[in-house]
Amino acid sequence: SLPFTQTIKARRYGLMKLSLQTGARIFPAFVFGASDMLDQLFHVDQNVASKEKDSKTFDIGLMMQSISRKLKGGIALYYGQYYLPIPHTPKLSMVLGDPIYPVENTSERNVNGNKLTCKRIANPTDAQVEELMDRYVNALQCLFEQYKVEAGYPNDRLVIT
Repeated sequence: SLPFTQTIKARRYGLMKLSLQTGARIFPAFVFGASDMLDQLFHVDQNVASKEKDSKTFDIGLMMQSISRKLKGGIALYYGQYYLPIPHTPKLSMVLGDPIYPVENTSERNVNGNKLTCKRIANPTDAQVEELMDRYVNALQCLFEQYKVEAGYPNDRLVIT
């Protein structure tokens, strides 16, 4: 990835739909330093792809990318200290945001009265799921911007895909 860029895959629509169906609140969270724990052995960057077509590293990276797409899941080779799967030990800072209520302005105690839940929607529409996703991504972005200086990443930006 690019220097000073934190990239995360946060667009999990199934989680949002489940939250709407069950009334469970979602807590945005981010761990600063997590991406510094391991290094990726082969990385294919679309911007660099045309410049390094002759390198073996690039060929292996493209092969892994192709396999990942066929499997519909990401595979990658990582290494840490001494080129072993032992993580580096960066300073980690976890920040937790305020809860996001799936249906705004509706909170109630569940049947037992001991857990706070929200209004449930048995069959949420795509628009409702997308609206909750937008609120989650916005909360995650605000959380990152609020704490990045204090966590030691003042020049970083967050890319949510």
